[in-house]
Order: sequence, then C-alpha cells, then structure tokens
Amino acid sequence: MTLGRKIRELRQLKGWSLAELAKHSGVALSSLSRIETSRMTGTLESHIDIARALGVRVSELYSSLDAPGPMVEIKSAGESRDKQLTVKGATVTVLTSASLQKKMLPVLIRLGPRKGTSRERGPAGSERFVYLLQGQMQITAGDEKFRLDPGDSAYLQASVPHSYSNVGAGALLAISICCPPLL
Repeated sequence: MTLGRKIRELRQLKGWSLAELAKHSGVALSSLSRIETSRMTGTLESHIDIARALGVRVSELYSSLDAPGPMVEIKSAGESRDKQLTVKGATVTVLTSASLQKKMLPVLIRLGPRKGTSRERGPAGSERFVYLLQGQMQITAGDEKFRLDPGDSAYLQASVPHSYSNVGAGALLAISICCPPLL
C-alpha cells in the first residue's frame, strides 16, 4: 500500500472529502490530492498535520507501506511499444513503467521527414532535456528557434510553450526527459 492510499482510506473512514481534510490539517487541497494519487510525497510536517487531523499517529500512516521497489528497473524493447502515442507523424514512446509515480519521464521521439510535435507547455518549474540521436531537429521555445544535429542536446524550461520539428529529409530520433512527468 502507498502512503497516499493509506491517507485516502483513513480519510474515507472518517467520511471526509479532500476539502475537509485540508481544512482540518492545514495542508493545501492540491497537495493532498497529489499525495493521495502518489504524484507527490509531501513533507514530514505535512504527514504530521495529516495524521493529527485523522486522529492517528504518524507511525500508523507508515505502518503498512509497501517496501520500496527495486533500485534498478529494466525494460525490454518490446515492453515500450505498448506505451506509444502517434499523432501527425510524431511517435512518442514512454521508456519506463509507472511513469506518473516517478520524478522524471523519459521518452523516445520519432518524427518523420518534415513532421513536428504539437506545441506544449508544462507547469511552472517543469524542465525538459532533449538529446538528438538521428536527424536534424528544430526546437521552437517561445518565439525562438534552435537547431540540433546528432549528438547535440538542449535543456529548456518546459513551462515555456515549445515544440519539435524534423527539418531534415530523413527520420528523426531523439530522447527527451521531462521533470516532473508531463503527458
């Protein structure tokens, strides 16, 4: 069981909504939502406030948590194919499992000749790293355009609207890592 699931169960036993737990604990509703869905762990202070509001000891929140997973996760090439999204000639393959429970999202980007991705914008503080393996890429970030050749990389604030285009005649292949995970 995860910490978020444990908190949700205890909250529901009290018959409280997330808003009621936020009111009683002093922890922001948005933070509680992210903790319950395992998109955020929260701080020890927030755990103490939540436990106090729920009428339990902090040790009870932690008592039935799952042991941490393996330190290394291996994913074979075949496993990645079930997490592909293809839109207008752009194929994005998620390279890890349980990606929304991780702190970063690595993906493989494939673009056909003269194809591009949709413009996207992450929340404030989000970051993206791109490493070009093959082809010629143009990154548009805000009103600026940057060109990458194989072996080049870019690190950008993902909160700035951005997109990728294949400006070459052949296929484009790139690795992108986003933190926090954005889908």
